[in-house]
Amino acid sequence: MEVTVVPQRARVPVVPMKKVVVESVTDSMVLAKDVCGTSGSVLLAKGTILTAAMGRRLKNWGVQFVHIEGEDDSLGQGSVATVSPEEVRAHLEKKFSRVMASEVMKKIFAAVYKFKIQQNS
Repeated sequence: MEVTVVPQRARVPVVPMKKVVVESVTDSMVLAKDVCGTSGSVLLAKGTILTAAMGRRLKNWGVQFVHIEGEDDSLGQGSVATVSPEEVRAHLEKKFSRVMASEVMKKIFAAVYKFKIQQNS
């Protein structure tokens, strides 16, 4: 008789994180998630220690937010991301600029815009 052993999943500790606009990145902040570009490639890996200069570079790459290790202080400080609907629309229009002739892509744009607005509220 053969017995199959099924390994249990390892428990991965949950790292508290907060969403921060890249303009608010300061020296010694630590990334809680990978930062990916529009093509899906990793620009900066989880665990990277950031500098203010990296925050400016991320903004130039079109990144609006990063997830930083630490408690979410949404009730306290202004570092938590808040973006106006106009900024969200402008960012998405830039991302969708080459495909907006397609009716399907217009519908996807509208759905993504609606999701981003709800997520940002």
